[in-house]
Amino acid sequence: MSSAITTIETEFTAAVDKFMLVDYDVMEIEKKQFSDDFFTFRQRIKELERRLASVLTQSFDDCDTLVGKFKLLESFEGLLTREIIQDELEKKQITLLELYKSDLKITNQTFQDGKAKVDKLDENSPISSNMPPIAGAISWTHGLLDRIRDPMERLQGLSQSL
Repeated sequence: MSSAITTIETEFTAAVDKFMLVDYDVMEIEKKQFSDDFFTFRQRIKELERRLASVLTQSFDDCDTLVGKFKLLESFEGLLTREIIQDELEKKQITLLELYKSDLKITNQTFQDGKAKVDKLDENSPISSNMPPIAGAISWTHGLLDRIRDPMERLQGLSQSL
C-alpha cells in the first residue's frame, strides 16, 4: 500500500507541476489552450483518485479488525470527501456496521458471562483480584462500555463524511 500511495503522490505532484508551468498567459480569454490543459489536468486527477480509491478499498478489505478499518479511514480523512473515493467507501459502510454489530454481540455475551460469574462470586470472575468487588465490577463494565462507545463515535463521525 505504501508504495502505491507514494507512486500516486509522485504522479500527482508531477501533474500539478506540469499544469503550473504553462508557457502562456492564462488570463488571455481568446486562447483555448488553458481550457484544454485544465481538462487534461482534471482527467489525470480523476484517474489518480480512482487508483487511490482502489488502493483504499483493497487495504480496507485487508484489515482484520474494526479498529484497523477505522484507523485506515482516519488516515485518509481529508480525501474521503472526494466524490470518486466517497462512492467507493460508501459501499464499505455496511461492512463496518456488520462488524460493529458482531462486536456488540460479542461484548454483550462477554457481559452476560462475566455478570453470571460475578453474581456467583466465581474465582474466574472478570474483576481484578486486587480490586474490591464493587469497584472491580464498575471498572470492568466501563471497559466494556468503552469497547462499544469508541466505534459508535467513529461510525457517527464517518457517517457525516460519507
